[in-house]
Amino acid sequence: MRNFLIFILLLVSKNLYACGFYPYGEYTRISLFNPSIFGYSSYAGFYYSSNSFGSVNADTNAVSYVDPNTKLWFAYCRGKVDMPSINHAVYTLYQREIDEQSPNAMIQYLYKQKDNDALNYLRFAKSCEFYNSWQDDPWERQTFSAMPKRTELMNKAINLSEMVQNKELKKRYTFLAIRLAWYNKHYDKVDSLFAATFEKTANTDIVYYWSLYFKSTTEKNSAYANFELAQVFANAVDKRLVCHQYFDKKVSLEQTLQYAKTNEEKSNVYLLLGIEKHDKILPYLRKMYEYNPTSEGLSFLLLREINKIEDFVFTPYYTLFQPSLSYDYWNDTEETSVQQILNRAERDRIYAKEVLQFVNAVDLHKVNNSLFWQSCKAYLQFITRDYNSCLELINQLEKSVLDNRIANQMKIIKALALTAKQTHGSAIIPIGTQSTLIANKNNVQFIFAIGKELEYLGNTTDAALLYSKLAQFRYRENSDGNTTIFWKAKKKAQGAYYGGDYFTDYFDYTDISYSPEQIQNLIDNIQKNKEEKDSFSVFKYEVLKEQVPRLYDLLGTKYIRKNKLVNALSAYKNAGDQYWNRAYTTWEDNANIFDQNPFYRLKYTPQFIAPTDTIRLNKYTVTKQLINYLHRAEDKNEKDRDYYYFLVANAYYNMGREGNVWMMRRFNGWSAYSLSAIEDESEFRQSNLAKQYYLHAKQYAKTDKFRALCLRMVIRCEKHKIEYKNIKDWNQNNYDYDSIIATNKYYVDLKTNYAEHFDDLVSNCDHFETYFDARR
Repeated sequence: MRNFLIFILLLVSKNLYACGFYPYGEYTRISLFNPSIFGYSSYAGFYYSSNSFGSVNADTNAVSYVDPNTKLWFAYCRGKVDMPSINHAVYTLYQREIDEQSPNAMIQYLYKQKDNDALNYLRFAKSCEFYNSWQDDPWERQTFSAMPKRTELMNKAINLSEMVQNKELKKRYTFLAIRLAWYNKHYDKVDSLFAATFEKTANTDIVYYWSLYFKSTTEKNSAYANFELAQVFANAVDKRLVCHQYFDKKVSLEQTLQYAKTNEEKSNVYLLLGIEKHDKILPYLRKMYEYNPTSEGLSFLLLREINKIEDFVFTPYYTLFQPSLSYDYWNDTEETSVQQILNRAERDRIYAKEVLQFVNAVDLHKVNNSLFWQSCKAYLQFITRDYNSCLELINQLEKSVLDNRIANQMKIIKALALTAKQTHGSAIIPIGTQSTLIANKNNVQFIFAIGKELEYLGNTTDAALLYSKLAQFRYRENSDGNTTIFWKAKKKAQGAYYGGDYFTDYFDYTDISYSPEQIQNLIDNIQKNKEEKDSFSVFKYEVLKEQVPRLYDLLGTKYIRKNKLVNALSAYKNAGDQYWNRAYTTWEDNANIFDQNPFYRLKYTPQFIAPTDTIRLNKYTVTKQLINYLHRAEDKNEKDRDYYYFLVANAYYNMGREGNVWMMRRFNGWSAYSLSAIEDESEFRQSNLAKQYYLHAKQYAKTDKFRALCLRMVIRCEKHKIEYKNIKDWNQNNYDYDSIIATNKYYVDLKTNYAEHFDDLVSNCDHFETYFDARR
């Protein structure tokens, strides 16, 4: 029954994990090329992201952004009214505020010009605002009155459009009528009004595209509707999100293109379809450049592709997660190896080279914003590992860049290239990179990327120092989103389901990934340089200079895992008494977990060994005592070798997953049914060393009772070994229920050769004390 419950727990633990957090999408995406600094804020809702497109079409907070309608009214006022006043009059003033006493500059100008037609239009347009939505009243108090009122206003707008002489106002009235008809679902009226006023017009301003938007959504021909939506998307900033929503992805590019008459119209089709695609769109970029090289949309599509490429390349290369848009964690059914992920990144570098070739071929005098295109070129050169060309180009660009944000972007790319171009085994943090790191001390992705480049080049010391800077930003959010970096290690648990296979902290990562030699190098570097006062040293050692004792703890623990006890003792000693007084001790912290003497006490077992000495419990003292007891156990002249081997075995047993000092091998706990990639995982779970020393104790025992007790403890260790095998097999989908209940050979040994003691020792633990005392 107990084994069956273990099986059920195994099954439930795997399925329940789907309800827990696991980083994916934007949590893992690497983005080092800032899309918001190059002047394409009107496309902000369509910046590359693993999430759905944004809820707004334009970054209206951008200083340079002025909506097209405000510009159109600015032209109507002959440029004699400032745009903020126009924007306020059109979008903020109430109908009753449009009078001669208004302080608004646009209203004053219209009164001064005696332009009553424009003033009347503004009043009428504001009277329609309440009815320009599907949900007129959240309490549904006016639901039945809305449609007749819209019809009344629509007819009035049509009449006014026929009466007014000004052609611009005539179009505006017609647009109001179209919008009211659309919300009333009078779609035939939408079509007829558009055909009468806008169908053949050559003046395709924002009012035209607003009207075309409503007309396109009533179009029964999906391909033609997509064509119209593409034209609206390219020209009406505030309609971009709804154009995306109405766009029919089932319609092919060729079907939509057949309606495009001009090169600009074709370019607009490629723009919208390119944004709708989440995979590679280099052919779309080429076609847009062929049809309309000056298009702002072409530049934005390139920007989006650059952000896509860095996700394709750097998300797997730096974090070992799949690219944010291509990996569906919840539907993942097969494990992808580290090498497969890295191979994917290398294949996408080849695609980056193809995009770079395209950028190299364009005429920079034709494209919109040549500085942006050259910035893309420099970044693509870095992605494709052409570091020298990248640095040469950036050195040229830095002479002409005036915008501080773009200048900083150039420095980030330059710092990455300077770091990555070094030879493996001799990499440092270059001087040029140091100043950029300080200037971007809150840019966690940049800091992390430099760290990974250094790690790949063999400089794990500086990498760890940079990773240590990330902890202060974990789980915060800023304007760019979550600042926590999630990444994986190349070392993975073999054949095991392991939910905690990612990291957000340098310590957990080095615990898994670094060798004792690498930890020692890190400690030596900190000790040597932590008192340096230059700005970069202060930046670099700020976190870890206070954590040297903890690093010695880590170093000693790594040696414990390798069973190099003398090395471990030396490392633990260097951590210092002050550190051990705070950690793993019950003397100053009653809540701490290091609370049972591992030589004399076993978990879930009544105490059956009388302690002969008392030590202050911490890793240093336990290791020192273990070495002492091992020496005595291995001393041929020691008459109590069986006794000391038993105590040693207890200590090793307690260092395992069911022991009371498991923290001798682990820092952050462990999962009962999930394996880790820590190098001693098999020892931690199987208690092999404990079994070895219990068998030694049995070998030197003088009585059958004590031999039987030693064998009983070996049975426990063997049980752990069987359970470990079953966990691995279950995670490899090779779960065999029979193996869970397979016969323990030491159990058979006890039953066969120590039959008279069998019932005492297997029924419960109450007889352990009697059997231990019978050692002599």
